[in-house]
Amino acid sequence: MMIIRLTILVAILTMAGCVTETSGGLPGPAPVEERVQAQLDLARGYIENRDFARARKPLQKALEIDPNHVETHVLTAVFMHAENELELAEQHYEKALQLDPTNAQALNNYASFLYAQGRYEQAVSTLSRLVRDTNYRARSQAFENLGLAQLQLGSVADAEASFERALDLNFRQPRSSLELADIHYGRGAYASALNHYLSFRTYARQNARSLCLGIKLGQAVGDDDLAASSTLGLKNLFPDQVGRCQAKT
Repeated sequence: MMIIRLTILVAILTMAGCVTETSGGLPGPAPVEERVQAQLDLARGYIENRDFARARKPLQKALEIDPNHVETHVLTAVFMHAENELELAEQHYEKALQLDPTNAQALNNYASFLYAQGRYEQAVSTLSRLVRDTNYRARSQAFENLGLAQLQLGSVADAEASFERALDLNFRQPRSSLELADIHYGRGAYASALNHYLSFRTYARQNARSLCLGIKLGQAVGDDDLAASSTLGLKNLFPDQVGRCQAKT
């Protein structure tokens, strides 16, 4: 039995030696892309855990390895935004888009950055570029975000078209349904407003705004059950919003 074990051990060691042996001495460094991605994976994990102090070093290392790596600049911009270093964040977004003007990740995150700064016209411009990418996997969400930015500019017709396009691509976009319900209610198109409202309610939890809209829609179309259930929900879940909703009714 001991001989068998020794034989197996020798075989394993021999195999291990065959695997690691190279004719040129020590193996060379990993490809640049692999080294960059290793640093980005490390930084991304720290950022997701909000451990920003540790995220800085791997991001710097990734930039040292490849100063023109688009994803590195995008993630560094996200990091800088989280650190409230807004000018540095924008510089990295601009660098990423200079390197690759159609990069979906850069366009999406930069648009979110612009929206958060209240720079809605630039957000609309950036999102308009993003939605032209028919291969972008989150295109329906991009259209929804475009509609939200357009609403901020008072471009209701454009926003309506964007929300409808979002639903064309993915009917489970409850925010788009709620926005369309609100838009249609505002112009007195209560039947279509109700359809969009019911779609929202199917795929999302109620919030103060949706419950308030439910009250008004119920009253507008004569649906007492909808008005009553929405009123009860608002009182139970968002009692501080009851007076504000009634003032708009």
